[in-house]
Amino acid sequence: MSTLSIELSEFNQLYDLLSQKTFNLPKEKLHWKKNETSWSIVEVLTHLLDHAFVVNFRLREVLAGSSVQLPAFNQDKWIAGQYANDGNIADVLETYRIILYYNSQLLKRLTSDDWKKSGINPQNAIVTVEDIIKSFISHVHLHLKQIQRILYEYSLV
Repeated sequence: MSTLSIELSEFNQLYDLLSQKTFNLPKEKLHWKKNETSWSIVEVLTHLLDHAFVVNFRLREVLAGSSVQLPAFNQDKWIAGQYANDGNIADVLETYRIILYYNSQLLKRLTSDDWKKSGINPQNAIVTVEDIIKSFISHVHLHLKQIQRILYEYSLV
């Protein structure tokens, strides 16, 4: 099976990091937006859930040996179209937790050859399964910093 235990342990910690960052925040902070074009914390978390859905598809396409270009998504329109700021953070986080768990079970089953399988990302670059997972982890860490910035900006108001 996989020899990427560091990446898998990081992957498995993502839900806890997001949950800890947002634990017990009042609703006002979770839904606060600096301006009309900025995202709230709930919108950031919803985006991460949307991203998880898209990465799930990308991962499975690559593992299946598909030659199609991996899909992109319009993150701002997805957030707006689903009225994400009206969402419930508990529902978003619980769905995210379940998806991460389900995918962690898949990742544990992958062979060394599976981690090297590749596809073409939306920017026309070749990416491996390992690249996809590393990018997914980095993406969450980027948005953890965004959540911290939102909390800081909120404190200035």
